[in-house]
Amino acid sequence: MRLTLRLSRRFRQALDEPLETALGLNTKELLVLAAIMDGAQTPGRIASKQSLPAPTVTRIVSKLVAAGLVARISNPADLRCFHLHLTPQGEATRARTRETGQTIVVSHFGHLPPQRVQAALNAMQALHDALSAPMPTPEEVHV
Repeated sequence: MRLTLRLSRRFRQALDEPLETALGLNTKELLVLAAIMDGAQTPGRIASKQSLPAPTVTRIVSKLVAAGLVARISNPADLRCFHLHLTPQGEATRARTRETGQTIVVSHFGHLPPQRVQAALNAMQALHDALSAPMPTPEEVHV
């Protein structure tokens, strides 16, 4: 558990400040931008996908709209509903996010053999998938 907490803190230190300095967006804002790019077009779906409280997503979406990164498209059949789409500026920001992220990763892990980095990424993906999966019932655990 201690290692997980230390790694979490170190990753935040390594990523958050450089990304915010380069892009002017914090990690949660970048997660919302990524969710929209990946097809989550409503605040509710974004909140669910990113495990963020709905009011937080609403506040972030408003900021991203004001910054010109996201457009709210009203549903003509129900004006209470809207879909979110990246603007061209939002698309460019996502591209810069990837480039900046790659630069950060290379600066921290470039000295390691590529196979070792890939193995670590594969392990992190497996952990992410396991944490994202529904919790097994006690009956399933004892099978």
